Amino acid sequence: MERRSFAPFYPHPLLRDRHVMTIAGAKLPRPMKLFVELGEDFWLNVNAETRIRCEAHWQPRYDAPVMILVHGLSGSSASPYMIGTAQKAFDAGWTVLRLNIRNCGGTEKETPTLYSAHLTEDLRTVLDWVLRTHSASSICVAGFSLGGSIVLHTLAEYGETPPDQLVAVATCSTPLNLVASTAELHSGVMNRFYMKLFLDGFVRSMRTKSKEYPELYPYDASRGYRDFYTFDSQWTAPAFGFKDANEYYEKASACHILHKIAVPGLLIHAEDDPFVPYNEASMKAIEESPNMRLLMTKYGGHNGFFAATAATTEHWRDADRWWAENRIVEYFTGMVVARSAALD
Repeated sequence: MERRSFAPFYPHPLLRDRHVMTIAGAKLPRPMKLFVELGEDFWLNVNAETRIRCEAHWQPRYDAPVMILVHGLSGSSASPYMIGTAQKAFDAGWTVLRLNIRNCGGTEKETPTLYSAHLTEDLRTVLDWVLRTHSASSICVAGFSLGGSIVLHTLAEYGETPPDQLVAVATCSTPLNLVASTAELHSGVMNRFYMKLFLDGFVRSMRTKSKEYPELYPYDASRGYRDFYTFDSQWTAPAFGFKDANEYYEKASACHILHKIAVPGLLIHAEDDPFVPYNEASMKAIEESPNMRLLMTKYGGHNGFFAATAATTEHWRDADRWWAENRIVEYFTGMVVARSAALD
C-alpha cells in the first residue's frame, strides 16, 4: 500500500507550552452536544460477570467501514478526543463505536474486576461482535493514551493471522514503556498534578467498587494512595498476577509486543509529551516492528495537538484544528481506500 505523507503540525501560538497544550486538549470547548445525543448505547457481555458499554453512531449503509475508539486512563466514551474523533469519522462515512473499558463510563457496577494497560478481553469482545454481526469489509481501531496500549496488546494477540477485515491500527500519545512513563509522572510539580487527577478518578471508582462488591473491596479501598505505585501495588498488580507494581509496569509494557502486530499501524506522538517519553526502549521497539510507523511532532503535549489552522494538503482537508484526530481519520480512510483498490 502507498505510504501516505501527512500535513505537518503547527501548534496554536498560545499553546506551544506542553502543559498548556495538554490542558487545552482536555478543556477547550467543542460543538459536540448534538452529535452525542444522536448516538446509541448498547451493552456487550464479556463473560458471566462483566458487561461493557459502547456508544455507537451507525451509518445508513450496513456495510460501511467500522472504526472502534478506546479511551485513555480514567477516561470514557465521553472524553472530548473520543467524541471529536468519532464525529469527524462519522462525517467521513464511518460507523463509529466508542468503547468504555470496564470500570469506566459508569460501568463499575458491571464487573467485580479491574482493568490494566494490557487488558484485552473488552476490546476483543467488541471486535468479535463486529466480525460476527456486521458485514463491514473494513475495521480499524484507534486508542488514546493508555487505551492505545490496550489496543496494541489486543491486536498482538492475533499474531500473524488477524481477521481479514482488520485493516489498520492507530494510537495517540500512548505509553509504550510503562516504567519510563510512571517514573515521569512521579517527577515534577505539573506531572504530580496530572497524577493526582488520575488518582482522583481511581478513588471515585474504588468507592463504587467497595459499595457494590464489599467482599472484594473493603470500605477503605479508596483511601491512602500517594501515587500510582501505591495503588498499583495494592490492586492492579495482584489482580493480574504480578508480584508488585514494578513487575506490572515492566511486563505489561506495549514495547514488548509491537513486533507481533501484523496489521499496519500509525503511532502519533509528541516529543514534548509531559509524561509519556519515547525512550530508547520505545524507539527500538518501533524500529523492530515492520508494520508500525511513528508520526512524531515537536509539539502537541499529551492528547493535545490543537493546531494554528486546519491542515490542508493536495488530497485531504482537515475538518477542524484537532490535528491528531484528523490524522487518525485520514490514515484509516486512506488505508481502506488503498485496500479496496488492491482488491478490485
